[in-house]
Amino acid sequence: MLIGSYADQISFFDDDFKPSAPPIRASSPSYLAASADGGVIYTVAELDEGHVAAFRLDGTPLGSLPTGGASPCHLAVAGGFVLSANYQGGSVSVFALDAGGGLASRTDLVQHTGSSVNPDRQSAPHAHQVTVRDSRDPRDSMVYVVDLGLDEIVHYRLTSSGVLERQRATSVTPLGSGPRHLVLHPDGRVFVANELTSTVAVLDRGFEVLDVQPSVLVPPAGDNFPSELLLSADGTRLYVANRGNDTITTFAVTAGGLSPLDEVSTGGTWPRHFALLDGALAVANQHSDTVTLLELDPATGVPQPGRTVLEHPSPSMVLHLR
Repeated sequence: MLIGSYADQISFFDDDFKPSAPPIRASSPSYLAASADGGVIYTVAELDEGHVAAFRLDGTPLGSLPTGGASPCHLAVAGGFVLSANYQGGSVSVFALDAGGGLASRTDLVQHTGSSVNPDRQSAPHAHQVTVRDSRDPRDSMVYVVDLGLDEIVHYRLTSSGVLERQRATSVTPLGSGPRHLVLHPDGRVFVANELTSTVAVLDRGFEVLDVQPSVLVPPAGDNFPSELLLSADGTRLYVANRGNDTITTFAVTAGGLSPLDEVSTGGTWPRHFALLDGALAVANQHSDTVTLLELDPATGVPQPGRTVLEHPSPSMVLHLR
């Protein structure tokens, strides 16, 4: 298990949460992704002059290239390419990989333009997540970029030469929702965590909004900003992390949409990201400097309240390599 962080290090742990290798020193590696074989790790440097870097698991560097956009915050691996969502830059970068999985060159940089209705958070585009529908073959792969600043999901086709061809943009309504992350269900539906309205949207396979529900069951005392969301392996449960309530909300995925089941404490504060392990969720709680483990009820799929298994400075990402 790898932990990305704002503490300029990538840390390695085994399945018992014991250190398994020396940390890799890197600049603000807030988000990580792995090659298909798990032998190469890609990380953003979430800085004003952002870049993407590649490392072998033993820490050997395999290149670093500028993103061309500020504050890269999310990565996706698509065949022979790595894509970066640049939050402050409001852009998306594409990088070609060499035969060893290292960074060879930047093949494209696409700039979003526009704004939406929230003057504090949406005065400019903010690309927050990049998702590839089929990462096994880059030819005609569809790429979806979630832009919090535009209230849009921008659709691209990734060509075999590493160029993003814009297809269309679909709106996440109501305006001001501030979409952050999405997850694709095997049946074609799309679930979106909306950061600014503390909601989860259900979209059909054409990306039309079907339903919008609160991301929490307990009304927040102050602001609440949902972050990561994940589907269970069988697609019957959707888990959403809430920064503010500091909880994970569990929804049952039904033919009619989402049915809320429970909301439980992560055992930490500001859960930025979490990963599905075998029978549990591992949560990176950024502000409490902890990683917590939430055991899943095998009958219901609902997590139990979290317990601390790691103390780690400013954790932002949990990457589980099998």
